[in-house]
Amino acid sequence: MGHMPTVKKLDDNTYELDLKGYVCPYPPMYTSQALNRLPRGSTLKIMLDNPPSIENIKNVAQRAGAKVREVNTREGFWEIVIEL
Repeated sequence: MGHMPTVKKLDDNTYELDLKGYVCPYPPMYTSQALNRLPRGSTLKIMLDNPPSIENIKNVAQRAGAKVREVNTREGFWEIVIEL
């Protein structure tokens, strides 16, 4: 658990953060760090497999002034789409 997961750039203003395998407090903490670094107008897609983190990540997004656009259930994980 030593290294921080990297934010991958998918296209001009879409980024992805894979937090599968992480449990709280890490997903909201890494989400917060990522949101602080991304430019306004970006979209961040977060993938996670720890259901309690979903609400925490929504709270982090709101505090950062971002909007949670979608929470999608995928096979074995969730995808949260946040717009800055």
